[in-house]
Amino acid sequence: MSPFELKLPDYQTSCVVFNSPHSGRYYPKKFLEMTKLPLTRLRSSEDLFVDEIFSPIVNLGSILMAAIFPRSYVDLNRDHMELDPLLVRDLTDFSKTPKVLAGLGVIPRVVDMQRGIYSKKISKKEAQERIDNFYFPYHKKLGEVISHTHTLFQKVILLDCHSMPSNIIKNKLNNDLADVVLGDCFGSSCENSILLLLQKLFSDEGFRVDINKPFSGGFITKNYSKPEQNYHVIQIEFLRSLYCNERTLEYSPTFSDFQFRVVSVFQQFLRIISNF
Repeated sequence: MSPFELKLPDYQTSCVVFNSPHSGRYYPKKFLEMTKLPLTRLRSSEDLFVDEIFSPIVNLGSILMAAIFPRSYVDLNRDHMELDPLLVRDLTDFSKTPKVLAGLGVIPRVVDMQRGIYSKKISKKEAQERIDNFYFPYHKKLGEVISHTHTLFQKVILLDCHSMPSNIIKNKLNNDLADVVLGDCFGSSCENSILLLLQKLFSDEGFRVDINKPFSGGFITKNYSKPEQNYHVIQIEFLRSLYCNERTLEYSPTFSDFQFRVVSVFQQFLRIISNF
């Protein structure tokens, strides 16, 4: 099984590429046997249905790439060296980052409000197999898509698409969490006019928009951006409660309307960007 799904338009007419690295729903049997958590707990870290929300954009001439596997198995929005010594046995070579210390490395140790995923440590061999079979193939293909698009249009805009749980309000002590958060690593990953255009289009559609608060962009945003060479990346976070029931992990009655509004924003965005 391929670790990703690549949805291609009949003819690519846009320099904008959409990526959904955290919406995967295939949980390997071996992984489920290793965890002490029920599937509902593991699924709490999914960017629920984000790949489905964006699926219509393929008909607008853009490429959509999405992970098949879940974030709790391998997190594509981390560097491959962000391994956790509290999870992986006999680990000697790793990057000691804040995310690793929090248990949220490339192979997460915790999920859903710091609940431990595993009953015991995993082997270094197991960790390496996941990275070799899932992480590297995904990033290889994503890099190829980005490079191909840049060659076609002399510009590429990667939109890294995510969703955020509403309980982050309690975690961040922010009672005014926006509907949409756009992250450009505080101005370093994208030309400012592109970010401001997207902010305006979402605002005009009635969404409350914040920039870089509380999310400014992760590994993908930083790794694939070179604005000076026309490689632009924006991380997009949608408030999950706008379109799904976070408790039952099901679509809410507002899903279709939410999707229509989001796709309408990007229909305008793609049209305007083509004239930039």
